Amino acid sequence: MNYKIEKDKIVISDLKTFDIKSILDSGQMFRYRLENGEYVVQSCDKVAKISYIDAKNVVLTSKNLNYFAKFFDFDTNYDIILTELSKFNFMAPALKYSCGVRILKQDALETLISFIISANNNIKRIKKSVNYICEHFGKRLEDKNFAFPTLEELSHITEKDFVLAGTGYRAPYLVKTVQKLCSGFDLKALEKMPTEQAKKELLTLPGVGPKVADCVLLFGLRHKKVFPVDTWIAKVYNDYFDKNEQNRQKMRSHLVETFGDLSGIAQQYLFYYKREN
Repeated sequence: MNYKIEKDKIVISDLKTFDIKSILDSGQMFRYRLENGEYVVQSCDKVAKISYIDAKNVVLTSKNLNYFAKFFDFDTNYDIILTELSKFNFMAPALKYSCGVRILKQDALETLISFIISANNNIKRIKKSVNYICEHFGKRLEDKNFAFPTLEELSHITEKDFVLAGTGYRAPYLVKTVQKLCSGFDLKALEKMPTEQAKKELLTLPGVGPKVADCVLLFGLRHKKVFPVDTWIAKVYNDYFDKNEQNRQKMRSHLVETFGDLSGIAQQYLFYYKREN
């Protein structure tokens, strides 16, 4: 990844594997907006602004440059990943279309709460709910930005509050999951566990099913051998592997077996390509 950290900005010049629109629109996160030609990205209590200098260079400005260098995974060589995945011939269209996508390294708590809200939901409603929670229960930052609530702040949100945030039937799940986290469930510890063990632990949390668990493992806990299966990935599986298979657990297991440590990023390339096309 070609990038340079300067005093108050990062200049990114390797745009083949960094396309900010593709990254943000690929379903990994929900706190971002396009404002006056500039992307505003929020994570925890940190904010970055990203814009194009020209066709070959992007600039990221923030008070937390090192945080966002890790957040966007700048030190991973995605050219190597693309080369490895190109061995799967059916991946060619997805790799060409989605090569600017990167797996974000997000905060585990924010990822967990956001993806419980995401279950059987759409992007517009998810973003609205997550932003409501930040604006009403998180710390106010500069401009129009708000921090994602800490666990302590989340513990004061009632089921009624979550309903007012538009989370619907997920509201009681959110309250109960926050209670479990406050009672000693160590979310961060799951990062160091074997993937299957970590997934079993996540599935004990209210509102967390297999797809949500895989998303939290991939986007919030740095696990690579996971393949979240939603409607779009199910269509991919039926197109390229078995047109008659309907069991998503079987799809998930076969896909992880096929892609191994490249499962997470392969999923993201295929998901974004299929949904956009």
